[in-house]
Parts: sequence; structure tokens; C-alpha cells
Amino acid sequence: MRKVYLFIFFFALLLPSKAAHLVGGEISYRCVGSNTNGNVYQITLTIYRDCNSSGAPFDQSAPITIYGGAAQNVAVQTLNVARGQIVGIPAVVANPCLQTPPNVCTEKATYRANVTLQPSTHGYTIVYQRCCRNNTITNVGNSGAWGSTYHITIPPQDSVCNGSARFQSDPPIVMCKDDSLNVDFSVLEDNGDSIYYSLCQPLTGGSQNNPAPNPPGPPPYTSVPFLFPYSSSYPMPSNPQISLDPNTGILTGTPTGTGQYVFAVCASEYDSSGVLLSTLRRDYQFNVTTCQSNVLSDPTPQIYQPNTLCNGTTITMTDSSRNASDYLWIWNDPNNPGATSTGQNPTYTYGDTGTYTIQLVINVGWPCTDTAEVIYDLYNPINAGYTFNGPVCFDENLITFQNQSSNGGMAEATWDFGPNGSITSFNGWNPPPINFSTWGDQIVSLTVTEQGCEETYTDTVRIYRRPETDVSVQNQIGCAPFTVEFWDSTITDGQLIYNWDFGDGVLSNDSAPVYTYTDPGTYDLTLTVYFIEGCVDTITVYYDDFITVYPSPTSSFIADPTSATIYTSNIEITDIGADPSDDIITSMGDGSLYYNLRSFNHAYSDTGWFEVEHVVINTFDCPDTSTAMIRINPETLIFVPNAFTPDGDGTNEIFKPTAVGIKSYELRIFNRWGEEIFFTDDPDIGWDGTNPNGSLAPFGTYTWKVFSKGQNDKLINRSGILNLIR
Repeated sequence: MRKVYLFIFFFALLLPSKAAHLVGGEISYRCVGSNTNGNVYQITLTIYRDCNSSGAPFDQSAPITIYGGAAQNVAVQTLNVARGQIVGIPAVVANPCLQTPPNVCTEKATYRANVTLQPSTHGYTIVYQRCCRNNTITNVGNSGAWGSTYHITIPPQDSVCNGSARFQSDPPIVMCKDDSLNVDFSVLEDNGDSIYYSLCQPLTGGSQNNPAPNPPGPPPYTSVPFLFPYSSSYPMPSNPQISLDPNTGILTGTPTGTGQYVFAVCASEYDSSGVLLSTLRRDYQFNVTTCQSNVLSDPTPQIYQPNTLCNGTTITMTDSSRNASDYLWIWNDPNNPGATSTGQNPTYTYGDTGTYTIQLVINVGWPCTDTAEVIYDLYNPINAGYTFNGPVCFDENLITFQNQSSNGGMAEATWDFGPNGSITSFNGWNPPPINFSTWGDQIVSLTVTEQGCEETYTDTVRIYRRPETDVSVQNQIGCAPFTVEFWDSTITDGQLIYNWDFGDGVLSNDSAPVYTYTDPGTYDLTLTVYFIEGCVDTITVYYDDFITVYPSPTSSFIADPTSATIYTSNIEITDIGADPSDDIITSMGDGSLYYNLRSFNHAYSDTGWFEVEHVVINTFDCPDTSTAMIRINPETLIFVPNAFTPDGDGTNEIFKPTAVGIKSYELRIFNRWGEEIFFTDDPDIGWDGTNPNGSLAPFGTYTWKVFSKGQNDKLINRSGILNLIR
């Protein structure tokens, strides 16, 4: 139920959506420095325009003229000032009870430039003119024919470089009929001079035939004529009549008629001697319209905040009101009479659960206050939950459930034990003991409802299989050292602890241990499994003579020698470790095998490395192997002929020694004067009987030298005489 203490109805004034022209402006200046040429002034022109207008656009470049002379009619300089950024003026009203009317839009453009002027006996006048005003202005006859003049003066002999006053804020673009005004037209002034505020006469400038004078005209300027009964001091119908405080620049009064009204505000600047320095004039058009009330108290109903129903006695309210400037929440709590809050979305804690009527009063003290109320039901959360206990082994399971949910004494409980329960469902606070027909995870749900609140709690009851234990190994018999991998085939659904006893005093708690028996013998095995979860139990399995470990033989032999040449390749093998009852197999690495020979000789038929494996197998078929590496080197031989005939008949053309069993080689040939005429380190390359320059060596006697190293690192250094026959 909504209680409204006061309604205020306003009827909207339909303003023209395409108003024609400019709506106001002002011009000011500041001193920004001095130089040898005079004072530097920054001139600022601000123009306001109806942004729905199709006419009188902002000038891309505004002509601003500076006049001087005794009559202020001598044009000193004309500035063509580029337009700055265009900025929109917000259409707002100061009264929160009223809605800003639609189709009201104003924008402004600023033109700013610097100019240097010498102090003048007569001062200067800065002026800009533009035509025309809106045709729909109420307080001026034939308003579309009148333009605007924005001007300001620089005082005579301005040696101190004075700056004019300037308005601090933009004017409002809309006023509401029958709504009291409090508009700030105060200015900023940088020199400590006195400011006197007044409502003054708007000035015209330009014409329909010359809407943008360039240059704008000199003083004097003509006032815009008001229609009776309007004047500069009474520019619009108002009661109380609008007035401007001369000291503060605050405009007050209450407009009583709708329409568009031209007016002007002047801020006159006087120095300490009372001399008028300049007058800042803002020429502006007010839009007065009938504003409509747009106030609605709207606390959010509980249906849109369902989480508050079962969340205890603390509640946070959500506001959905329109045009509320302040709030008063009345909680109507019998445990705390008079409790209120003033926040927009406050939080409050009631003394108890129950049903409460909450009121929201907005704009307290304004003519357009509004009140609404909502009803909230507040209940404590249910916090559903249960505990359970009882044997959980499958062959004896019987589970007792205890409801632990909080409630207000009117709660109802519904249980769901799943398809394996002895009963699948139960309605009541605590069910009878439940038996489950299979092992594994059983999902049990409890749903508790009270006062429209509902909560479900779900948990898992695990039913365990009765555990069983057995042990497996890959081999139970082996030779020392014998490594055994043990694993058990325990059946359980819970946690357990292992205790293995390998029969030789060594224990292990691993689940699948790997153990090495180093000594021959027969070993018992004991496994104890402690089941510490679910079916709490202890199972011990004992295996008598479970592991048999046989002794291993010893393989050891002597190979003499371990290095020989192909011409002396007899190797003697002698066993020094086998027992008389052991079998022996000896592999010589070249495909030869010897059985049960404890001593024998073997001759290799080729050179290279050979691995001898000596395998000893005892009566338990336990083997042992030892190895040795044998090196058979080729014999190192060098054969050198004593003559050759490089005469081109194809026979005995090259002198080349024959080298066998070598791994490095050098051949050098010297003439009879001891000069080396040939060298090679490749045994496949010989001397063809030529000199190093390619000429034929003469027949006669030559000396040769051979240096080589055999495969067994034996050094050979030989020399001799060679006959070259042609």
C-alpha cells in the first residue's frame, strides 16, 4: 500500500524543437603580461546557442574589434578569432521534485585570443555583434529582428594591466514555473576591486540584412526594447519578483509565467576610489516551462529479493525510487521502536524473526515528499545437516542418522536414502536405522522446510566390503642373491597398514615391497594387514618355507696371455673357482665353445678383440659368469725392395714398401746429396721416380727411410739403398 502526502502536478510547455538562433553571450578579458609594446590582454568571447536550432550557427572565426579615441569610435584593431571547442550545457533544475523538460538544449562556444595594447588616455572598447535572436521570445516585440552586442571596456591609462571580472559558471538553460530560484551569477575578479551586481538592459547589434558585422560597430549601442510591462528590472512575470543581490550576484524570485525571456546581468567593477573600471554584461535568454513532478518512493519488494526470506534478521534494503534527494527508512521494529535509517540502501538487524512493514519516505521536508511501504517476512536460515554412526561393514551394516538442522519448531524433514536403503525415503525428523543392500558410496539427502524456507543437505555414507588378504610372487625359488617382488591381493575399500616379515629378521611396511635374499636357505613369510577404516580388522597370513634360495657357484679363470699377435695366438684358459661337481662352459668370443674343461689352450685365427665368457653352473642350476677381454694383434712386417724400373713399360714402375700390421707409417726418399725428394704417410702410395718439381729423377742409387708403429705399438725404424734403373 502506498501513502502519498503531497502530489505536485505540472503541465509541460512544448518548447519549439527547432528554435531559431543564438540565446546569449558575454565578453571579458584578463591581463596576461606586459612588454615594451604595452599590456598583453587575453580576450574571451563566450556565445550560447540553441543546439536544436537550424539557423545562426557559431562563427568559425569571430570578428572582434577594439575601438579607441575620445568617442571610442576609432577602430584600433580587428581580430578574427578561431572558434574553440563546442560544449553542451546540461539541462538541469535545482529542485529534486521536478523533472527536467525534454527538447531543451543549449551549447556554448568560446573564442580566445591575445592582443597587445598601449595604455590609452581614453581606454578601449572591445566588441562583438551578431544577429539574430529567437522569434519566440516573450518579453520583446518582433524579437527575431533584434541582434546582440557583447562589449566591455579597458579603463583609461591602464598602466597596472587590469583584468575584467568573469562569470564563474554557466547560466541555467531552463527554469521551472512556480519554482523558487537561487541562481548564482557571481564573478571572479583578480585585482581586489569591488563588484556591484544589477539587472541591466540587453543590447542589440547587427541586423537581418547584416547578421554578422565585420567589423562590428562602435559605441554607443542601442538597448533591446522590452514589451510592457517588462523591463530590465522586471524581465519576466514573477512573484515574488526576481531580483539580483547587488553584493552576491544571487538571483532569487519565482517565475509565474511560461515562455522565453531575454534579460541581462551586469557586474560593474570599481577601484578603491570608487572609479568605474569596466562592466561585464551577460546577455541571456531564460526558458521558463511547466516542469512535471517525477518523484516516486519505491523500496524493492521482497519478491525481487528472495534471498532475504531465509537469511536471518539482518536485511539490506534496495532503493528503486525516482528523483529522491534524501531517504528516511522506518523499520517498525517492536523490539526497537522509532528505529530509522537515512541511507539509500541501508542494512538493519531486527530483534526477532517475523513479518514487518517497512516504510520509505523520500525528500523529507520538500513539497513533493512521497512514502511507500513493503512487507518483508524474515526467518532464520535452516542450516540443514545430519550426523550418522553405526557399523559400516557390508555384512553387518546398520546406520543410525541424527538430524542436526536448526529450526523454529515448525520444520518438516524429508529423507532420501537412495535405491539401496532398507527404506528409500522417510518423512520425519529422525529416521529408523537403515541397512544398505550393497557396498560402496550411498548418497543420502535431507530436505528441511519451514515457513517457506527450504534447504537440502547431502552427504555420503560408505559401506565397506569385508577385507580379504593373499600374497603373490613371480618366483618362489631362486639363486642367491635372489630378488623377489611381493604384492598382496587384499580386498578392501578403506585405509590399511602393511607389516611384512621376510623370514630373515627384516621387516617392511610397503604395500608391494621388493626384497633381495643374499644368503642361501629356506624362508618363511608373514604378512599382517591392519584395516583402520571401515571394517576395522587385522588379518595375518603365514607361509611356511615360502621362499627357497639356492647357493650360487663362483666363476673365476685366468687367461694367459691377454694380448698376442696373430702368429703367436695361443691363449691358455685355467679355471680357478669351480667345484668339482660344477659344469663349465667357456666361450672364446670367436664362436668356439669348451665344455667342462678346467684348463685348455685356444688359438685365434684372426685379429681383433674377443670376450671370453666363463660360465659355471652348480648342481642347483645356479649359474655364475666371469669374463675377460683378449686382444689379438696383427704381426708388424715391413718389406722393402732394392730396385725399380720407372721406364713406362708398365712393370715395376713404382717403388713402394709392403707394410703389414701397422697403425702409423712414414716413407722418405733422399738423393745422393742427402736431399729429401719424396715423402708419404700412406702405405698405399709409392714413389714414381720423379723429383718434387715433376722432372724425371736420373738413374742411380737413392737412400730410403721407413718409420712405422705396429698395432701393438712396436716401433720400426729402417733405412736402405734403392737402385733406380731406366
